[in-house]
Amino acid sequence: MKKFKDVWETAANAVASGGVSMPSDASHAKKKKKKDVYDGRTKEGRKFVERILARRKASEAKKVKELEKGC
Repeated sequence: MKKFKDVWETAANAVASGGVSMPSDASHAKKKKKKDVYDGRTKEGRKFVERILARRKASEAKKVKELEKGC
């Protein structure tokens, strides 16, 4: 019967050589946190919306400028 260390080394070598990956229960994946959605009624939310709209306007202006330059 193989010892735990031998089994672990063969699994590690298989992964290093592009073989079989580790079993799914061996990894400890953290649960991802859900990002809070901005509420437009709050002060923070209004500032966020203003930033988004300003970036959108600047992006559109940049596209128009590039089109005029290309013609």
